[in-house]
Amino acid sequence: MVVYRCFLEYVRFWLISIEVWDTKFPVQYFILALVISFFYVIPIGMIQAITNQQVGLNVITELIIGYALPGRPVAMMMFKTWGYITMAQALQFTSDFKLGHYMKIPPRSMFLAQVLASVIAGTTQLGVQAWMFTNIPNMCDPAQRDGFICPSTEVFGTASIIWGVIGPARQFSPGQVYYALTFFFLVGFICPVISYLLTLKYPNSWFRYINFPVIFTGTGNIPPASAVNYVPWAIIGFIFQYVIRRRNFPWWTKYNYVLSAALDSGVAVCAVLIFFCLQYPQNGNIGINTIQTWWGNSVYLNTADAKGTPMLKVAKGDFFGPRTWH
Repeated sequence: MVVYRCFLEYVRFWLISIEVWDTKFPVQYFILALVISFFYVIPIGMIQAITNQQVGLNVITELIIGYALPGRPVAMMMFKTWGYITMAQALQFTSDFKLGHYMKIPPRSMFLAQVLASVIAGTTQLGVQAWMFTNIPNMCDPAQRDGFICPSTEVFGTASIIWGVIGPARQFSPGQVYYALTFFFLVGFICPVISYLLTLKYPNSWFRYINFPVIFTGTGNIPPASAVNYVPWAIIGFIFQYVIRRRNFPWWTKYNYVLSAALDSGVAVCAVLIFFCLQYPQNGNIGINTIQTWWGNSVYLNTADAKGTPMLKVAKGDFFGPRTWH
């Protein structure tokens, strides 16, 4: 009953917001976004439970609303958020409940803690965001001194132009330049079926290790992630999940995930310590013509990713894209 009441208040709040502000977002599409989230919670939850990888609904929701409401970037972003984030948060809450179940925490107390944490975190995040945009110069600028370049925010904003302003009808419909890409929906549907059939026929073969949803969603962070992110992920994953697991399984069983949690915690603690002990006293100039400058502070600035070096360059006088547009 408590969950049901919270859901009704959630829906009522957003319906009022949609109607009061000029969002150009019809209410019925808000309901559709929630239906999409509810429909995908279970299948994507099953994939996440098996692989610890969550398949995003952002492209699906962008495609749907882009066809339904072309030329409305704000409406596109709202539909995308409700269609995707609702599902993602539902699975996050479910994961928390699973942890609470293992720790013998009563479900009602667990849910109350989740609601309070969401309110506190959401309010705090809005406050910090407002402070950052007010007090940090050149926020989200590619040349921002402290690296606050907002890569995910820029991707979100770019998506509002591509899917909201331009719209998928001008890019993916029959006869358009990217129409062939729509056939990959069919590829994504067929590949798991093929893998399943091969596993049934050869149950002890390596086919049983193939998981196409994980393979296809593996590049989902591009953009804003790039090779500087994926290469270390692949190397570390191969070492710990293949080499060490095969050569020293007892150590892997006992310490692998403990080490992962320790490294994550160490990064967070060191980030705070480095900022307040070194960065803040130097007024943000740590590693820039100061006595603390060393290879580890500047090496990342000398990479192809940091410099934005392209693999291919457009010839002088030429341009990127098709010669004619339909």
